Amino acid sequence: MTEEGYIQVSAETVRRHLRRLAYRVLRPVLHINSPDPEYQRKAQELEELKAQARRGEIILLFEDEVDLNLLPGIIRCWTRRGEQRKIPTPGQNQKRYAFGAVNFISGRLTRHFGEHKDSTGFCSLIEQVVQAYCPGEVWQGKRVVLVVDNYIIHRSQQTLALLERYADRLCVMALPTYSPKLNPIEWLWKYLRRKVTHNHLYESITLLLEAVEAFFRRLDDNLAEVLSLIGNSA
Repeated sequence: MTEEGYIQVSAETVRRHLRRLAYRVLRPVLHINSPDPEYQRKAQELEELKAQARRGEIILLFEDEVDLNLLPGIIRCWTRRGEQRKIPTPGQNQKRYAFGAVNFISGRLTRHFGEHKDSTGFCSLIEQVVQAYCPGEVWQGKRVVLVVDNYIIHRSQQTLALLERYADRLCVMALPTYSPKLNPIEWLWKYLRRKVTHNHLYESITLLLEAVEAFFRRLDDNLAEVLSLIGNSA
C-alpha cells in the first residue's frame, strides 16, 4: 500500500479501525449451493405455499429430524480468564432421534421420538399429524402440506404407501436438494441444541429425552417464541 502512496500504519492500527467498523475475526462456515436445477421453481412454489397458509387456505407444516446424542456438542460459553471449562463425556455414546413437524402459522409442534431415523419413525409422525390436523375416515377440510427434505425415508415404499392412504387430505412437498436454509424448523433444532444438548452431559439417554421433551412442552406454551424462531413472527 505504501508503494501506492498510502501512509504506512501498524497492524494494531488496522485492527483498531476494523473493530470500529464492526469487523470481527470469525471462523467461516462451509456453504453448499444447491445443485438442484429446479431450485428457483421449488423455492418460488414454497413462497406461494406460505402465502396460501397465511390466507388460511392450507395447513403448512415443515418437517425434519434431529439427532439426539448422549455425547454433548460443544459451543462457546462464558469462562473465567485463565481457565478452560471441561465437559465430561459418556463412556459410550447413545443416540435417539426426534421427528418434528412445525406449523408455519400457529407454531404448534408435532413430534415423535425413535431409536432409529427410519421410515417407521417418519410414518409414526405422519400418523400423529393426521390425528392432529385431519382425522377421520373422510376428510373435507383444508389440505395439509408437509414440507420435507430429500432424505430417503421421506420417499421409501413404506412412506409412499402411507401417503397414498391419506392422499385425500395430506401431500408432501420436497425441498430442493441441499437447501436446509429453506426449512424453518432447522432454526428450532439449533435452538434446541443450544438450550438443551450442548455443553451438558446427561447421566442417561432417558434423562436427555426427558430434558428435550420438557423443552418442547415449554415451547407448546410459548408459540410466539416458536414463530419468532422459524421466522414467521408478526
